[in-house]
Amino acid sequence: MYCTGGIRCERGSAYLKAKGICKEVYQLQGGIHRYMEEFPEGFFRGKLFVFDKRYSIQSNSDITAECSYCRRAWDEYDTCSSPHCHQLVLSCADCRSEALTACCGQCEQKARSGDSSERCSCTSERPRIPKQLLG
Repeated sequence: MYCTGGIRCERGSAYLKAKGICKEVYQLQGGIHRYMEEFPEGFFRGKLFVFDKRYSIQSNSDITAECSYCRRAWDEYDTCSSPHCHQLVLSCADCRSEALTACCGQCEQKARSGDSSERCSCTSERPRIPKQLLG
């Protein structure tokens, strides 16, 4: 788990320790964001996801993700094209120009038909923390 160094990092590391999910939990002073600022060519590669409209910040030019459709190296998020959905999608410029902009096939169909129902297959199938670990 990477955090930018705020309260989620403090709470997340305390939670992981308390639940015994991880045996060793380490925190970087100031978080991964400060590490990236101080060591732009350090060990962290790619972009760091952030929880605002920027979606990510970067300190190096490495691309470590790929387009969900064509698998070309790509790391720029955008929201799913289905109006009800709030999932983020990695869809490159070429695929976006061909209207490949949804997070799943169900959302793609909903976007074309104008269906505004809220649930899609990727939302219900998203990995969750196993209940036995939540205690």
